[in-house]
Amino acid sequence: MTQKIWHRRDLAMSGLALIWLAWSIAVWQHAAAITWFDQAIALPLHHSPQWFQTMMVNYTHLGDPHSITLITAIVGLGLIFARQSKAAAFFWLNTWGLAGYGNYFIKQLIQRPRPTAWRLVQIGGYSYPSGHSTTTTVLIGSLLVIAYDLLKNQQLKRWLFGLGIAIILLMMISRIIVGVHYPSDTLGGLMLGTCLTYLSARLTHGHRHGNFKFKRQSH
Repeated sequence: MTQKIWHRRDLAMSGLALIWLAWSIAVWQHAAAITWFDQAIALPLHHSPQWFQTMMVNYTHLGDPHSITLITAIVGLGLIFARQSKAAAFFWLNTWGLAGYGNYFIKQLIQRPRPTAWRLVQIGGYSYPSGHSTTTTVLIGSLLVIAYDLLKNQQLKRWLFGLGIAIILLMMISRIIVGVHYPSDTLGGLMLGTCLTYLSARLTHGHRHGNFKFKRQSH
């Protein structure tokens, strides 16, 4: 039964990876469908209420590198104090390693310039995929994997999943509203972050519980 579940999940995530690859190629080739998608979503968000834009400007900074570094360090240390050093290693590797370097590598391949028509904050670098979206997806996704490992209450798991999705979607929206990313950048970041988190979770299945144990050498 477990093998069948993993097989279905593997097929689903393989499909998502192929969709992300096709999406990335379309962005790289400046496909007309991508331009239409970006305009259809960005224009309404850029005309959203002022209070919402102000909130998104503040919210988007939670995904800045220094904020992510601080949040990741605190959460990881909390897991270590809770005697879950394996979970902490999983969380740190995903957020600092896979998300950071994976996103940077794709950015250097695609080299998509950032939008310039609307800008509420200033930032350099390339646009695709959105680093904030990728990192937030990996961070929240990794925490959900750990929560699902440790928690027994199914209702609590569902609430946490819903909260996690809301956090990720708001980060994606914030990057569009502040004008530093196209909607296609944030969707690309979401898909990339999901694939990276799943790959890590799949490879570490059964090895994320408890503390690392080191054998003492006898003299």
